[in-house]
Amino acid sequence: MLENLLAQIKAWTIEQVLWAEKNLQGKSGAEKKAAVVKKLDDLIVLPSYLEWLDNMILSWLVDTVCEKLNALTDHNFTETRLTKKQEEDIIEALEIPKEEK
Repeated sequence: MLENLLAQIKAWTIEQVLWAEKNLQGKSGAEKKAAVVKKLDDLIVLPSYLEWLDNMILSWLVDTVCEKLNALTDHNFTETRLTKKQEEDIIEALEIPKEEK
């Protein structure tokens, strides 16, 4: 179940990054990122004791999605329409770091 939820959050992140790139033209990267993090934060409801973490995690996730999309599209994903396979590849490549012991 957690794996499915993480995959959904990754898919939403890709969707929102592409939305921002298409709809927020003329805005800085930081402004686009802030808009995406805000939209994702509104979509994902966490227990109150975890809310302090979500912006850090979402910020990292947005940065990572952008890196993957930039690599896939040569830094031009304004008009990108990902195939289902490309989206799945990006989702799989988005590994959440595990705590080292």
